[in-house]
Amino acid sequence: MNDLTVQMPKMMMGKELEEAMLSLPIYDPAVCHADAAARLVALNDMMEVYVPSQMSCEIYSKIYLSMIHSLRKKQTVDAVRQGNQNFRRIQGLSYNSVLGGADSFSIIGPSGIGKSTALAKSIALSGGEQIIMTKEPYAQIIPCINVQCPHDCSVKGLLLAILSQVDVITGSGYQHNAVKNRASIDSLIGTVSQVALNNILLIVIDECQNICRNKNGVNLVASMTQLINSSGVSICMVGLPETEMFFGQEMQLARRSVGLSYTALPYDSYFIKFCEVLFSYQYVADRAKCTPELTELLYECSGGIIAILVSLIMEAQQIAILSGKEKLNKETILLAYKERLKNVQGFVYVDGQKKSQTSSVSSKKAVNGKGRLIISEEDTDGEFFMELTAKMGEMDTDIISFLNGYGIHAEEVAV
Repeated sequence: MNDLTVQMPKMMMGKELEEAMLSLPIYDPAVCHADAAARLVALNDMMEVYVPSQMSCEIYSKIYLSMIHSLRKKQTVDAVRQGNQNFRRIQGLSYNSVLGGADSFSIIGPSGIGKSTALAKSIALSGGEQIIMTKEPYAQIIPCINVQCPHDCSVKGLLLAILSQVDVITGSGYQHNAVKNRASIDSLIGTVSQVALNNILLIVIDECQNICRNKNGVNLVASMTQLINSSGVSICMVGLPETEMFFGQEMQLARRSVGLSYTALPYDSYFIKFCEVLFSYQYVADRAKCTPELTELLYECSGGIIAILVSLIMEAQQIAILSGKEKLNKETILLAYKERLKNVQGFVYVDGQKKSQTSSVSSKKAVNGKGRLIISEEDTDGEFFMELTAKMGEMDTDIISFLNGYGIHAEEVAV
C-alpha cells in the first residue's frame, strides 16, 4: 500500500496552503492611463482574484483526507471480496456488501460564497488531475470524478455521467457498453461500484439541491447509498442550504451528510482584507482608497456574498469608466447596486450583529420584515441627489413617486 500513498501529493497546511491557493493576477498600475476600451478589457482580470479563507482550508483538508481514506482500501482483501460481490450483482445474482461505509460527506452553503472555487482548488492540490498507476495488478486510479446531480434526479443519468467521466480520462468504454446493452439501474449500480472500487478515490456530486426539488430525490439518495456501501469510495455532496434540511429528515440520510456547512461571510478581518485586495485592482483614472466607510457600504450591498462583492466592484468601475466619473467611490458603488444588481437585491441580507458593528451606515438604512436591505436617499451623495432633483423638474410628477421610481425609498411624513 505504501507504493500507492507515495504517489499522492504531500498534504499542505497553514501558510503553505494559503500561498498555494492564493490567486492574484498580474496588475500594472499604468493601465489606469490607458484608453477606456483597454481598461474595460483588463477589468475582467478581477474575476481571477482568490484569497483563501478558513472555508478553503477546511474543504481542502476534507477532500485530501477522503482521498487517502479511499486509497487505503484499494487492493485489500476486503476490496477483492467486494469486487466479487459486485460482479454477482452485475450478473443479476444475490450479493451483499463487504466494505459497507459511511464515506460520504457534504459541503453546504449559499450560492456565491466560493464553494465551487475552493473545491476545484482543493481537488487540484490533492492531485486530482494526476492518475495513480499500479502495476500488480495494473490499474489507473482517478483521484476525483466531478459530476452534477441531474435536474430530474435520474439515477441512470447520474450513473452514466460517472462512467462517461471515467471513459474520458482512462480511454475505456464503460458508458458505451452500458447504453448498448440497455443495462438496468441495478446492473448499472453494480458496474459503477466495480469501476469506482478499482479506479476512483472520490466522487463529487454538485448541485445536490436538485434532490430536494424532485420527487425522485429519495430514489437517487438510496442509489447513492448503495454505491457507497459497495464501492468503498468517498462521495462528496455539494449543495445549497435546503439540501441540509432534506438530509436532516431521517437518520440514515443525516449520518451520510455529516460534513461542512457555511453561511455568508460575517463582517470580519477576512472580509475587510478581501475588499482591500479588490481595491488594489482599480482601472479607473482616479484611484481611491478602501476606507472603513466604503468597506461597510460594500458589506451592506453584498450581504457577505463574495460573488456579489466582486460583481459590485467590477460593475462600479465599469460605470465609472463609461460615464466619465473615473472613480470607485460611494456614488458609483450605489449606482452599480441599484442599476446593475437589481436581480440579486432580494437575496442580500444583513444580520443583526453586522448592523450593530456598522451603525454609522446602518442608521441610514431601513430593513423590511424579510431582512431585505432598502437604501434610502441619504445613501447618495449631494451631487447624485442634485442630479435627480434636476431630472424631477423636467417631469410632471410628485417627489415621492419620482424617488421611488429610482429605487430610493421615500415616505411622506406629517409635520
